[in-house]
Amino acid sequence: AKVFKELVVSTTSRALVHAFFAQRSTTKVPGVTDIQLKPRNIRKVAVIGGGLMGSGIATALLVGNISVVLKEVNPQFLQRGQKTIAGNLEGLVKRGSLTKDKMSKAISLLKGALDYSDFKDVDMVIEAVIEKVPLKQSIFADIEKICPPHCILATNTSTIDLNVIGEKTNSQDRIIGAHFFSPAHIMPLLEIVRTEKTSPQAILDLITVGKIIRKVPVVVGNCTGFAVNRTFFPYTQGAQLLVSLGIDLFRIDRIISNFGMPMGPFQ
Repeated sequence: AKVFKELVVSTTSRALVHAFFAQRSTTKVPGVTDIQLKPRNIRKVAVIGGGLMGSGIATALLVGNISVVLKEVNPQFLQRGQKTIAGNLEGLVKRGSLTKDKMSKAISLLKGALDYSDFKDVDMVIEAVIEKVPLKQSIFADIEKICPPHCILATNTSTIDLNVIGEKTNSQDRIIGAHFFSPAHIMPLLEIVRTEKTSPQAILDLITVGKIIRKVPVVVGNCTGFAVNRTFFPYTQGAQLLVSLGIDLFRIDRIISNFGMPMGPFQ
């Protein structure tokens, strides 16, 4: 009992309690969650790009019982993406976080596509292709024409201004950032990036999807680096500066790891 009392009033305990409530407060967004809006039911999501990020995002959605259309540019890339998703699901089964029955259900919710014909009834699109502005602009111009009017148009970009991505569309109120972190089916954080034109409804719907797939959704502004990378850039620059001053990089990694970070800046 004595030790318990000491632990309860410790700085570590207070920090953990703060983190617990802070994570839950991220879903309370003024002008979005306090104006009597109701989240729409997102039943079907299209993911464009079956690479590392796209397959991870698709996996997270499937585990959350959301139907997924995975689009790729050719049969080889599509097959590889589907294989990666199956491997992700098998990994979750081995870790004990997913049953074999739920894995089978998740796989049954996945459909592959080489064009946009299956996008006509999707509730959300998440683009997860390489960071090339012309490519993303072309994709958003195409899906705007095909997807239903209520469909949310999301991008997984980590570096590009959302206004630039959507400047060739007439639907900037539906454009939003859905920035996952790799591996997307495991890492809990989801940055929801809004512009000055993104509608509260789109933000609320993405927050709701984030909670369904067991992420911690954090709404951030459309700025350089958003929130995480905006912090990460000076963090890595500081580490590189220390090395240039003669500090051993293994020592830096060790100190950062001992502090409590998952890994050091050079790992």
